Parts: sequence; structure tokens; C-alpha cells
Amino acid sequence: MRFSLFKLFSAFKQRKELRKHRETTDVNRKLVFAQSPLRIPRFAQLKYLFVVFSPRERLSFFLAFFIFVAALLGIGTRYYLRNTFVVPIAGGEYSEALVGKPEYVNPILSQTSDVDADITRLVFSSLFTFDVNQNLIPDLVNTYALSEDQRTYTFYLRQDATWHDGVTLTADDVIFTILSIQDPEFQSPLLPSLRGVQVNKIDDFTFNMTLTEPFAPFLSGFTFGILPEHLWYDIPPANARLAQLNLKPIGSGLFRFDTLVKDKAGVITSYTLVRNDSYYGQKPYLERVHFALFPDIFSALEAIRKKEVDGLGFIPKSERNILVNKNKNLEFYSLHLPQYSAVFFNQKNSLLADKQIRKALVYGFDRERIIREALVGDGDVIYTPILPGYIGHNAEVEKYGYDPERAKKILDEAGWVFLDGDAVRHKNGKELAFAITTVDQPEYVATANILKESWEKLAIRVELNIISQAEMQSKIIKPRAYEALLFGEIVGIDPDPYPFWHSSQSKHPGLNLAVFFNKNVDKLLEEARKTSDAEQRRLKYLHFQNILADELPAIFLYNPFYTYAVSQDVRGVASRYITTPSDRFRDIVEWYRKTERQWKTSP
Repeated sequence: MRFSLFKLFSAFKQRKELRKHRETTDVNRKLVFAQSPLRIPRFAQLKYLFVVFSPRERLSFFLAFFIFVAALLGIGTRYYLRNTFVVPIAGGEYSEALVGKPEYVNPILSQTSDVDADITRLVFSSLFTFDVNQNLIPDLVNTYALSEDQRTYTFYLRQDATWHDGVTLTADDVIFTILSIQDPEFQSPLLPSLRGVQVNKIDDFTFNMTLTEPFAPFLSGFTFGILPEHLWYDIPPANARLAQLNLKPIGSGLFRFDTLVKDKAGVITSYTLVRNDSYYGQKPYLERVHFALFPDIFSALEAIRKKEVDGLGFIPKSERNILVNKNKNLEFYSLHLPQYSAVFFNQKNSLLADKQIRKALVYGFDRERIIREALVGDGDVIYTPILPGYIGHNAEVEKYGYDPERAKKILDEAGWVFLDGDAVRHKNGKELAFAITTVDQPEYVATANILKESWEKLAIRVELNIISQAEMQSKIIKPRAYEALLFGEIVGIDPDPYPFWHSSQSKHPGLNLAVFFNKNVDKLLEEARKTSDAEQRRLKYLHFQNILADELPAIFLYNPFYTYAVSQDVRGVASRYITTPSDRFRDIVEWYRKTERQWKTSP
């Protein structure tokens, strides 16, 4: 009881003191206001602000001040974002995993190695190049002229291009490169494309080339890099493959060689390029490009999974879904290659020479199923050998959609029947049967099995002949030892069908895999490759495709994609169409990692 009275007395005393403090504060306020009727405090008085404020007032002040600052920041940020825009700036590095090792970073020797071709693409510049829309544009060439007989091209070089060592690039370098390609001792894979071409110097920045006959796709073949004559001149052609310049090149391209690293066994494990600040054209934003080199695709995949690199030059279809699900930081690009896969019917085979059988076969399977199951979505259905986006593509060609009932009717009307209990159609005692030959690669084997299953539902016996890559050329393609061949053809950036469909190319080393002969097609292809009139070429190619669609010497299946993975931190990647895998770097001048905001200017 005594303790309770003490607590009550203490509380009463505190209450009395608080009331007295408030009364004193009120008196002080009245005295202050009496001395200064101005209710807004002077700056010197503000330091007493928190002495005068009550706890509740302090809380209210801080809350109001916080809201004011937040609103001010919000308005400022909104204004800043509305009146500025993001732009890329120079800086940063891009790293990519490659499978293999560089041997010939040399534009006239690099064609047989993807690693060599990738690096060469960045180090050297060429007479012409293709933009991201597949248009042929000048690179080292400033302008050119074509003679009236369409056989002589005169080229005028730009005069501001220099080699990475500072020496000016001239016509002597171009002529040296062309003559080196034509020299058998160099063993350049480009030799066939320049056989018979004569090159002559006019002055330091002008030269011409003369052909034996007009050839419309001629300029598209000059996207290979140019070599520096002053560095290569004293190296004997027979020793060219041993030159140190193949690994430590001097070019004139976007990037220049910096360093390479070898392991204890002498194997190159990394290769680094740096930006060429003396480049004559638009300079890249990236300061460095680093290639990490691996012995196999599995090691390269592990590197990109662990984010040790920013990109991987090729993603196998079997691995794509795994990376998509586990590596959310990657952007996947499906690039269109100028190649197609088709079933070529050997016209020397009496069975497949029957047009009605070929027509039944084209109606008897589903192209979309092949894309879904064999390619896992990594491809487009096609109906002609000239792909979409290329000169002369015929989008209106007969497509022969999937119609198995129509296929059966065609075979019935052609006399290919089967009796109850028979599994295969017969005609005049002959069984309707043939073999599909293809290469031992997952997508081709899967496609062949789909075709076999589909055509056997038409009561056709189909055998599969799976051949290793090593034996395909020598044992199958060279002697044309097949009935139906499931295979791919790389047509290049200019879709000149002559090597693939002219009758003169039906034997090795020609690429007329259907052994197809048609006088009208021969004439169209001969005329198309000789005219420089793009519209005339287009019309002739349209007619050519209509003939193929009617004759059906082959069934065109799909245009596969080249899947390329790049970190989302690397922006500006825009290529959709490529000719070779190294063309994924076609727009690398636009790639960037770093950005800043700039103020918008008034219109």
C-alpha cells in the first residue's frame, strides 16, 4: 500500500512539472512573438528549431521533409529520364569460347577451320562485305566500274586504310593477295574461285580484274581479307603455312592482334585482340575481344555455364534447352545460314525417275514434323533451293502440302497396288522399294527415320543407309552411289544455282546430286550467271524454280539455324543472316557493354 502511494505521488509530481514546463514555454513564445511579430524564423533562429519543437512536431517535421525530398527526387528523376536517352560508349571486353586452336589466321588459308575463320574475320578487311541485311557493300573499295562487255571490273580503293603497323594499304596489297591465291604453292582453298582471272595495277589505289566471260556473282566472292604485301613478299609460297604471321597477324580490320597464351604442352589456350583505333571506318565500342580455346564442345559448354565466357560460337541442339533453363543470363540467336537440306532422287534410278512416284512421296510426309522433332524447332520449312531473302526466291512456287490420302491415290492410279496381306506395293511384279542414304549426324538420322515411317504408311518399303562423314564424299557422293540422298548443300551468299542444278555438274566434282538434266534449266542458269541485270536474273531464277517444282528431282526440306549464345550483358547483337559461322561477327562494330545517358536536343 505504501509503495502504491509513493508511485501515485511521483506521477503527480511529474505531471505538475510537465504542466509548469508547458506554461513556461507558452510565456516564452508570447515574449518572442511580442518582440518580433514576424512569424517566419530567421536563418540564425533555425538552429533552435528542434529545441522548440515538441516530440510530435519533430516527427511531423521529419515525415514532411522526407516526403518533400522523395517527391523532389521523383520529379527530378522523371524529368531526367524523359529528357535523356541511353547511348553505348566505348569500353569493355567480350569473351567467347571456341573449340579448337588457331593455326592460320590468314584470309587465304583460313577457310578450312572455324577458329581461324572467326579470328581472321576480325583482324582483316576485304574489298567488299555484306551488311546485316545481306546487301553487298564496299569495304576497302571506294567505287568500281564495269566494262560494256561485262568482263572487266575497275576498282578504286579508299586511300585512308592502313595496316596495323601504320603502313598505307594500296593496290599492291590487293594484287599480291590475288596472285598468292592463284599460286598453287600457297594451297589456298580460294584458288578455284579466281582461276582464269587476270589482275592489273593502274596506280597505287586503282586496279582492274578481267574475266574470261561475264559472271554476275563475281563481286560477292571478294569478301575474303587482304594480305599486307610488305610483310609477306619475302616469304616463299611453299613456306607460307610455317610463317609466324599466321598466328601473330598484321591486318587492317576492326581489331588487331594483342596476345596469345600457351599451356605447358605448347597448345594455345587463349587469344586476345584489341580495338584498332586507326581503323578507317566506324570503330567498335568493345576495347578487347578474348577467345578462350577448348579441346571439345563439352569443355566450352561448361565454361559458358559457369559464366567464364560471354558467348559460345555454336550450341548443339541437344544442349540448347539445358542452357535455356539453367542460364537465364544468356540470349540465344537463331541465325539463318545459306544452306538447305533435301532428299535428292538419283534420276538414273528407274524407280525414282518416275515422276508420279516422286509426287506421291512429296505429298506423303509432314515437313513441319521434321522441324519439330528432328531439328527441335531450329529451322524453317523450305520449298525451293533459293532461300527467302535471296535474289530470285520464288515464294509462289508449288508447295505440295502434307496429304497422305492424295499420295495413295497417285500411286493407285499409277498402277502401284498392294493385295490383302501385302505390306508393300507392286507393279508388274516389281516391289516399290528404295533406300535413303544419309550421313551419320543426329538431325539427318532423325529426319530419315521420319521419312521412312511416313512413306512406309503408303506401303513403300524404305531402307536406311547411314554413312559416316568420312566416307560420305568418297564412297557415296563422288560415284553417285545412292538411290535417294538426304543431304545438305551450302549455296553461299549469292544463290547461283549453276553448280547444283546444271547438267554439266552431274558428275564429280559437280554438285548436281539429283543427276538432273533439263535443257530449259541449263539455258536459264547459263543466262542468269552472265547478266549484270538483277531483274533479269530474278526472273530467270523464278522460272527455274517453277520447273524444279514441276519436275521434283528433289524434295526441299528445311533451312537449318545456327544457334549462337551471348550474355545479355553484351548488347547490340542484330545479325539474322550469315553465310559462314564467322559472319556472326558481321555487326560486332555495334556490340557494346557500357552505356551513358545523353540529353535530348530540341528539334
